[in-house]
Amino acid sequence: MSAEVTPRFVVEALVDANGVADLGRVYDVAVALGIGEQPVRLAIRRMITTGDAEQQGRGRRGTLHLNPAARVRDRHDVVFVHHAYRQDAGEAPWDGAWRLCAFSVPEARRATRDTLRATLVRLGGAALGPGLYVSAHDWDALIDAETADTDGAGLLTRATTSDLRVGDLRDPRAIAARLWPARPVLAAYRPLAALLDNVAAGGADAWGSDEPGRIALALRLAVAFDHALVTDPLLPPELRPAPWPPTELRARFRAVWATVADEEGSARLYTRY
Repeated sequence: MSAEVTPRFVVEALVDANGVADLGRVYDVAVALGIGEQPVRLAIRRMITTGDAEQQGRGRRGTLHLNPAARVRDRHDVVFVHHAYRQDAGEAPWDGAWRLCAFSVPEARRATRDTLRATLVRLGGAALGPGLYVSAHDWDALIDAETADTDGAGLLTRATTSDLRVGDLRDPRAIAARLWPARPVLAAYRPLAALLDNVAAGGADAWGSDEPGRIALALRLAVAFDHALVTDPLLPPELRPAPWPPTELRARFRAVWATVADEEGSARLYTRY
């Protein structure tokens, strides 16, 4: 399934280092993507309603200012990008430890329980049983950052072990293959692979001659990359088969992106990757 560029993603991608987006530019890029102005207006309205942003001025002459909390969430997401690159470069080898995180939340606090589950899975955890999750990464700092402002912060029990058995499996690679199957991860990278192939086939002409068109293609690449990364638990290379196709695809993406970022400027879209 291909990843879709949403109106909100367009807005957030064009925020600059100060957290400000020029709405004229936002609307121009949205049009280049085939997104109408009405969906963009609705996305902006929702961001304002939820407190994620404030608008100054009206219509295309206005600017949107992302609030500090939303910018902090974005910095958390950037951590995953940089971690993937470090692993690919062999700079983050596995220490052989499994991190366990457990919680028990009563039914009356279902929303808290659901939030904790979603957070641990988003951070690359896999369920070993009800309320028990495991990761191959040292994820304590990320868990603390993600749960700091929630009522689930004090409900977590954590442990570390180098001796994990899942059913009859004790071999780390076999455990990883069962808990984090490769097939859905590889499928998530296919849209990115297809776009990179198209860019390679088109050469310089693939980017077009106008700025909105170039940004539109960059957004499609960024969304495809994000879609893949959200699905990928980013297991250490020691726990995946070799060669591992996502490693090569991320290298191709970085090579393309380095060229684009040098030419286009400092919008969040380019500095994020």
